[in-house]
Amino acid sequence: MLAAVLLMLYTIYTLGYTPRTSLQPLAEFVYPGAAPALPVSHDRPSYTAAVVYLASVLPGPRSPTLLFKSLSLMHKNIPWRYQWPVLIFHAGAYDTRERRDEFGTLLRNVTGTYGLTVEETEQLVRRLEFVSAHHELPEGVPTDGAKDDPVFSHGWPAYHHMCAFYAYKILSHPRITPLTYFLRLDDDSSILPPGTCIDPFEYMHAHNLSYAYREKIDDAGWVTRGMWPFVSSYARRHVGADERMARNGWGWVAGRAWPGGMEYGEDQNFPSYRTNFDLIKVPRFLAPDVRAFNEELVSDPMRFYWYRWGDAPVRRAQVDMFLEHATEVYHMCEIPYEHKGEVFGGDCDCAPLPSLG
Repeated sequence: MLAAVLLMLYTIYTLGYTPRTSLQPLAEFVYPGAAPALPVSHDRPSYTAAVVYLASVLPGPRSPTLLFKSLSLMHKNIPWRYQWPVLIFHAGAYDTRERRDEFGTLLRNVTGTYGLTVEETEQLVRRLEFVSAHHELPEGVPTDGAKDDPVFSHGWPAYHHMCAFYAYKILSHPRITPLTYFLRLDDDSSILPPGTCIDPFEYMHAHNLSYAYREKIDDAGWVTRGMWPFVSSYARRHVGADERMARNGWGWVAGRAWPGGMEYGEDQNFPSYRTNFDLIKVPRFLAPDVRAFNEELVSDPMRFYWYRWGDAPVRRAQVDMFLEHATEVYHMCEIPYEHKGEVFGGDCDCAPLPSLG
């Protein structure tokens, strides 16, 4: 009797067991809409998160060389408690299994350059999730609009699509809305060695933060025409907005008046964040106050598709108008970072977080 039971258990075990080689083909993984990658630790996380990249906004191939570097260093130089998905948004470049498998093969070929072991490489590959996000021109914007010489016409409409996507469209994408947090990185952005001692999602969760940035910057006046009067008018018309912005240290350029015209702030730079490192608590940016702002923002498609408003100044306006800097916003200075060759070192001491539930 015992022998029969043991034989049955052995049969069940062998039928359910699949040998795994050191390099698993990408085709084994499910895209898109896959469940989040399994966490490293065995406890159950009390939030959900993802790292986000935008690989393309127009159909057709695009070189992934820079993306491979950013992916490798992101995985290597942050002590992730959970292996959250890495969402690669694209406009059709990775719709086929063949293209996704090719991406995985090419990535495996270069990760060693950035110090990843075979095991770490496979862990990174398992995190990848390709998500389709197609970008249409808003009604009233002609497909041949570049001939009319919009601002930043040499990048039209790809760059304008990117700005609109990160400023507001991403917040309504069905893969993003269920998340608690997402961290945006760009393919020309890298987390530098020796890395950091904190998991950015864990830090956000531990301190109940709504937004974290790496650096502030100003966006040039020639790509923010009309933004000063738009933000000024919106703040004037919504109770508490002006007061909150003042608490947050917001400064208006000279000549603010009510009602103001398009000439207010013309050619003046607009405060921004470097949104190539953009860490967002999704539910806070889906709250009614931010939603209402975004709805008015997109009511005129010319703002993004003619004047080339960027997601960086829009994000600064969203944060300063609706969040409390003292309790909700954090300068994540512990993370050494590079964007297009400009290096931002670990500017502050890094203290590991205690274990969280």
